[in-house]
Amino acid sequence: MKTNACSVKGRRGRGVAAAKMAERTADQRIRTTEWEDIQYSHGNKVGKYATNELEILAQKIADKNINACLKAYDPNEERVRDKLERCGYDTELQLGESNTEDTIADNILDDDDEALLALRRKRMAELRKEQESQRFGLLRHVPGSDYMTEVTEASAAHWVVVLLIKPGNGDCEALLSVMRVLAQRHRSVKFISMISTEAIKNFPERHLPCVLLYNGKKLQQQLTELTPWRAKDRQISVDSVERVLHRYGVLTSEEFDAEEED
Repeated sequence: MKTNACSVKGRRGRGVAAAKMAERTADQRIRTTEWEDIQYSHGNKVGKYATNELEILAQKIADKNINACLKAYDPNEERVRDKLERCGYDTELQLGESNTEDTIADNILDDDDEALLALRRKRMAELRKEQESQRFGLLRHVPGSDYMTEVTEASAAHWVVVLLIKPGNGDCEALLSVMRVLAQRHRSVKFISMISTEAIKNFPERHLPCVLLYNGKKLQQQLTELTPWRAKDRQISVDSVERVLHRYGVLTSEEFDAEEED
């Protein structure tokens, strides 16, 4: 019985197509054998390389760059790479075996980079100084047992204004209310209040309110009662208290300096 040549050829074509379908993985990638890869590395296009060379090469390129989109963007690295491509660095440095893009980026900076770095350092120093100068901002009440830590030791770095009070005393409350406002205005100065008899045993009530001004771990000034804090009209205010603190160097103000010069 003769077999139709066309039908045989057709079956062969379908068989070849089926074989090609079987050569792919579930995600439609072409899977090559180790033998085929070795042969191709020696310049021999055998097996799947003979019919699907370009697709296999595209797969390999994609495999090498699969994580490229996940890498964190580094603008400095990009600038270094761009300058390398433009031959911006010394040839000797480019060709050194131990020189990588990372080491070049660490050791060589453009003039613009140096200026930006200097500006950034200056700004960071200013921010640290500003943060340090605004570390307080509130009048805190502390126990007398913390006098050494909260007052003497703390005054090594900045002024400390200590208000000795007695709860319920009208003059103490009046000065307290003003000091709370000043604490918010002048955040570089530490304002605290203490019960007078806790800070100093048997402290006489007639001297209340009493304000102690500390700096450099030493008592610089002691002011008792409300009299030193009153303005010319005999009233106590934020302005009158600020002027007294400025007079003793606790606060600095161009406005007060100008008035004193006049």
